[in-house]
Amino acid sequence: MQQTLNELAQAAKDGSKDALEEVVRQVQGTVYNLAIRMLKSPADAEDATQEILIRLVTHLGQFRGESQFMTWVYRVASNVLINIARGDGRRSEVSFDDLSLRLEESLTAYEATPEEWHENAALTEEVKRSCTLGMLLCLDVEDRMALVLGEVYEVSSNEGAAIMGISSTAYRKRLSRARQQLVDFMSKQCGLINPDSVCRCHKHVGNKVRAGLLNPTQLTYVQPGLRSAANAPVRLDPDPLRRTIVVLRSHPEYAARTDFAHLLRRMLEQPDTAPDAY
Repeated sequence: MQQTLNELAQAAKDGSKDALEEVVRQVQGTVYNLAIRMLKSPADAEDATQEILIRLVTHLGQFRGESQFMTWVYRVASNVLINIARGDGRRSEVSFDDLSLRLEESLTAYEATPEEWHENAALTEEVKRSCTLGMLLCLDVEDRMALVLGEVYEVSSNEGAAIMGISSTAYRKRLSRARQQLVDFMSKQCGLINPDSVCRCHKHVGNKVRAGLLNPTQLTYVQPGLRSAANAPVRLDPDPLRRTIVVLRSHPEYAARTDFAHLLRRMLEQPDTAPDAY
């Protein structure tokens, strides 16, 4: 009979190395994807994931089993990611006004070609994913976390509040504020949400390539085997909030380049190499 994550965590606390490795294997993807949505940069997300998993492993004894293990994972990850995001001055300077200006400047350089959609489908998807992740960076750090937890991972208000260490009322206020700010921006700016907007993802491809911000041969967010949901149904929903959330959830489950569970196994088998491995 397959063990639940809570049971694996308890077995790991009791000293099972196999259980500990399996715990890391099961949570590493979720942690990495949460980090991507909070930090955008895959490299930063990998570093953050490594830090979070180390904390989970070294502080596993603090998990008392009073809640679901995944809730505790989210709580640890939330604390680490909020601190990382707060400590990066570059991210704190991003605003919706800044992003709007960048998009408008990029659109002025747009030159249409008849074949561009068919030729650049992957590049267009790359731009979409990069841009929508960039929109999240425009939100206050705590509001961003509330939005990602509530709308991408669909945690309840009570669970979100427990994860962030605030009251349910405060969590709902953060979530509502983040929703409104994102919907206001995307309803005005984004062609995925507003059919009347001139902004379309494929219009930014050429300018990003020329500016060196997009490498057609080495994409960051479009990875082999990872597909997002289709964009077409987004515009059919009359509610701009639901359309916005569909776009946020259309991202795939991103895969980190590092298998942290494998590194953990190496660390357990060869303790002397642990500093290098981690």
